[in-house]
Amino acid sequence: MYWQYIDPAGINPELFDLTQVHTCKVKKYSGIEDVRNIRLKGWNLFADLLDECPVSGQQLSESTWFLYAAQGRS
Repeated sequence: MYWQYIDPAGINPELFDLTQVHTCKVKKYSGIEDVRNIRLKGWNLFADLLDECPVSGQQLSESTWFLYAAQGRS
């Protein structure tokens, strides 16, 4: 899955150590390294283990890690 932009209005900025989120994108994590060590220059990241797709809202057959990347005001 590639990065897909989502509506930042439903995102808690505190998850990214921000006071306001201006833009947010998400993608399924498919790497082998620890998800907490992923970095993306210029973005604040947050990983979450989910049972439903954050883009489509569809129930997943198994829990899956997703990476959220946000930019905003600190």
